[in-house]
Amino acid sequence: MTKGKRAAARRRWPMILLLAALALLVALFFLRGGAPEPSAPAEDGPAQIAIPGYEGLTLQAGAKKQSLRLPNPAENHCYFQISLYLADDTLLWQSDLIKPGKTSAPITLSRPLDPGAYPGATLRYACFRLDREKTPLNGAETKLTLWVQ
Repeated sequence: MTKGKRAAARRRWPMILLLAALALLVALFFLRGGAPEPSAPAEDGPAQIAIPGYEGLTLQAGAKKQSLRLPNPAENHCYFQISLYLADDTLLWQSDLIKPGKTSAPITLSRPLDPGAYPGATLRYACFRLDREKTPLNGAETKLTLWVQ
């Protein structure tokens, strides 16, 4: 090999090594699944939703209209729609959408209740984004006892 050819070969090695390292990086990128998907911005939806818990609620016997109002905590970044069910899954009440930091209108039951304790009642929380479409989010349900007096 002549002196000129050896010098040219020495200049090619750094380029070959650089291309090999680049090929290795590209292969690793695709083997790991590509670029991570961007997460949604915080204002787009809540990371956590605060759900109030109750051991029980007291209602007035024999009346559909109640004075009870249920809240959507101010720290939430979603609407609530709350439903109240008896243990046998009878729907007693469902709210309109409740904004964060606001309460429902006073509850109007679907039927009056006789005095007594109603264990196993359920409050179901449906949660929706604050966007125009009111996109559904996760919900929750809590068990409680209704005390009707």
